Amino acid sequence: MPFLKKLKDFFDSKSVESTLSPERENEIIEKTALFVSRMGMEWPVYFLGQSYVPISTIVADTTLLPLAPLLEMIGIPGFEFVKFLEKKDNLKRLLNRIDELRQLRESKS
Repeated sequence: MPFLKKLKDFFDSKSVESTLSPERENEIIEKTALFVSRMGMEWPVYFLGQSYVPISTIVADTTLLPLAPLLEMIGIPGFEFVKFLEKKDNLKRLLNRIDELRQLRESKS
């Protein structure tokens, strides 16, 4: 029954701390940026993310349902990602890291 426990933990928002530690924020940035880079989706994510920055605190909760399966694939619990997106600085740091990885990949080509 590990699947049922994982499913229950996913929907239990009380299991997530009210704020994320800076180390956990950095870990989420790195995991997400590397995943986007491996998929070769830096440009679309960067431009979509730039349009999302001004309203990130308002609509962070709406990202949970459509992104939940993808987040679980890269090892980030959905509610943690929502807490992560509630801070505009986190999203800006993520987009900067994605851009850095894109430039690094293009310089190697």
